[in-house]
Amino acid sequence: MEKYELGLNKKSFSLFYNGGEIWCEHLDSLYNEKELLKQKFNQDLVQISRPSASSYIAVNLDETDVDREILEHIISSFTMIKKPLCKVVFVGLNSKMKRYVKQKNKNTLFTMTCIDDFEKAKEWLV
Repeated sequence: MEKYELGLNKKSFSLFYNGGEIWCEHLDSLYNEKELLKQKFNQDLVQISRPSASSYIAVNLDETDVDREILEHIISSFTMIKKPLCKVVFVGLNSKMKRYVKQKNKNTLFTMTCIDDFEKAKEWLV
């Protein structure tokens, strides 16, 4: 598949919603392209790490094959940034990866959850 077909043309962005601000991290439609996902996420992490960026993050992983390694990379990256995060929601995970997020939630200073509907995820964040 061409890169533009894989969802790499989907930009992550800040969204004002319900009186608050959410960072929408678009890692969806990357299928089994782990290295491309990591590359895109690492580039976006520069924006997420800025003090002025929102501490409420929606990570869209719909139509992306996510395993423990990928989730661990994302979660550990979030825990290592210098600014505190408040809430992180993952959209589009299978039940096994949802259990993993729930398990990891006990070890982070921010709250994480999984919600399959992106609109409901935004509502949960703000």
